[in-house]
Amino acid sequence: MNKYSTAVLSNTEIYEKEDNLQRSESSQECNIIWKKFLDLLSDSLKKSEISTWFSVITPKSYINNVLTIELPSKDYYSIIEKRFNKQIVNVIESGLLGENGKLIYEIREDNYDVQNEISLPAGKPKAQILDINSRVTANIKVNEPEEFVSNLYSKFTFENFVKGDSNELATATAYAIANNPGRLYNPFFVYGGVGIGKTHLIQSIGNEVLKNFPDKKVYYTTAPDFTTQFTSSIAKDRVELTPGTLGTKKLDAFYKSLDVLIIDDIQNLAGKPGTQDFMYQIFNTLYNNKKHIIFSCDKPINQIKDIEERLISRFKCGMIADIQLPSWEMRVAIIKRKFSENNISVPEEVIHFIATNIKDSIRTIEGCIVGMIAESALIYKGNINQEIAEKVISRIAGSVRRTKNISIENIIYAVGQYFNVSENNILSKKRTKEIAFARQVAMYLAKELTNSTLESIGLNFGGKDHSTVLYAFNCIKSNLKKDDSLKYQIEEIKQKLKLL
Repeated sequence: MNKYSTAVLSNTEIYEKEDNLQRSESSQECNIIWKKFLDLLSDSLKKSEISTWFSVITPKSYINNVLTIELPSKDYYSIIEKRFNKQIVNVIESGLLGENGKLIYEIREDNYDVQNEISLPAGKPKAQILDINSRVTANIKVNEPEEFVSNLYSKFTFENFVKGDSNELATATAYAIANNPGRLYNPFFVYGGVGIGKTHLIQSIGNEVLKNFPDKKVYYTTAPDFTTQFTSSIAKDRVELTPGTLGTKKLDAFYKSLDVLIIDDIQNLAGKPGTQDFMYQIFNTLYNNKKHIIFSCDKPINQIKDIEERLISRFKCGMIADIQLPSWEMRVAIIKRKFSENNISVPEEVIHFIATNIKDSIRTIEGCIVGMIAESALIYKGNINQEIAEKVISRIAGSVRRTKNISIENIIYAVGQYFNVSENNILSKKRTKEIAFARQVAMYLAKELTNSTLESIGLNFGGKDHSTVLYAFNCIKSNLKKDDSLKYQIEEIKQKLKLL
């Protein structure tokens, strides 16, 4: 037996319903019922389907087990009925709306001429359609000029971006693009871990382009925001009265009018084929018109999953550069700059202490500095010392390494003991496999755990050149990424050092 049937109500009947609405239960109950309705629908529909097709539906009333909802247009109703009627009927039959529960659709659309019932295939339940064109007038402004907003953060510039070995190629590429947008290194794909400066760098390109070429249209967005724009535009396509003024056509025209498009966290397009297709079309237009496209990602291209190969191939056709974790020297430079920006003078040993203890990201460094400034202002009258640094780092990072107790001599001793290689052999020029490996591990730990320069470390290893120290450090660092046994060995040596 059908739970709800199709009917066309006259304007008189509609106004009678309005009077009844004034005496109905609170709108809060109506919203609660609609939310439960959507929750039950989500058991059989994808989250993207719920957000795309049901987000613009408005619950109007819930009276005597009859739920009335408002849809933006007749076309929208047709799509809802065609795609999701079975799932909607299942929810009604679940008893959510009560005994003999019904669902009524109201159509909000100007100039909707209702002459016949909307017919559905035999055996399918039908929904009531209420003609309210005499009461509702759409208020849509068309062709009004809109102010262009680039979404760029003004403080993200090349001037306050710290350059170093970890971002040398990416930075050089960014400078070149900013001075020749659309000509060199297009597209530009930069990748690296979280909080190491990708967003700062790609927004610096945008700000520099606007400084050099004020007439260029530069736009920054994130992949999640891009996806939201696209899915929202699909819904608006069902609402608009003038084709192309609200939906995907308007969004498409906007993106294809840009001179520089910057999209952050592109990995978040994974698993969204519709959004990927939209991006692919925009990419082709911009690229063919020699407009610049810039992407950032938290992983290398070959590690991105669930993105179409044709889009991956577009990422690969330009310049690819990575940003690594900042070195100790670079962290020192970043910390000095951050304190300088706040006009705060900090002892050199405190800066070194922070750089030694915070390695995971620039973002964590910034968080620690903000915490130290707040702590000093509230408790220590503006002075930042090592006591404050230890307290804040312990709170944010969880542990503190006091490098003043770790010397290069102790490192050489601990490594020799662990690998059963004498200290003299580590400091010698012998290059047997066992000795050379122990020496490289010791040099790696010396750079990792102390504040000594490469030159100073070299001198402590029998007068080795600084390039030898850097080579040893990079070798061990590279092997740590793929050799779990080496990670275990390094951690064991660090534990031994704590006991010395």
